[in-house]
Amino acid sequence: MSFRPSKPEVLSRARTPEDKAKVREAFIAAGRKLFADEDPSTVSLRRIAAAAGYAPGSIYQYFEHQQDLFFHIRAHDMHASTEQLRQSIARVRSPLRRVLKLFIGTADYWLEHMEEFLVIFPAPSVSRSPAVSIAGVPFGKSAAVQDSLALYYQTVDEYFQTLARPPMNPHLAADILIAAVHGMIVFPCMTRTMDWSDTRVMVKHLVNSVVADWGKGGTAA
Repeated sequence: MSFRPSKPEVLSRARTPEDKAKVREAFIAAGRKLFADEDPSTVSLRRIAAAAGYAPGSIYQYFEHQQDLFFHIRAHDMHASTEQLRQSIARVRSPLRRVLKLFIGTADYWLEHMEEFLVIFPAPSVSRSPAVSIAGVPFGKSAAVQDSLALYYQTVDEYFQTLARPPMNPHLAADILIAAVHGMIVFPCMTRTMDWSDTRVMVKHLVNSVVADWGKGGTAA
């Protein structure tokens, strides 16, 4: 499947910021599809440009090399997920309900965006050199990832502040649920020959059980 602009244009005509943004988005969409379906290290920029409907060499005006595009796709999609999750809990007043909605919502979001999920969290068997930004920062330390983690840490911390006896460090508690929820998404995905229960149901039971256990210390006065 190719990703082509609705109105194919010669790249030189993309002069306004809006037109350039559309071209960039076309490259990101085509790259995401190819990276999700294949080993990213085998996908060239020229091939991505062709899949997007542009001249092979045009993509170099937007991305320096394959790893540069791969990094930006992951950052783009991580930012999109964080913003949607942040908005989903913005009007929830109860710290407890915010935690539940955030972590259960995380599974719902990624199960609806599995292509993006598989590019951001690739299988460890996929051969690839670490993707870094121009400044040499690993993706895991990038602003997009740190902003996402901050949302989880802040949400759990605000809930723990309501507990008379917090069960553990809130950072550790958030890490446990982050790893558990993402693992529950990826493991069935990587073992498709097994007959798994519904992932959403498993995540809901897991999150509710863990958070209920955290609350056994009672809420603060």
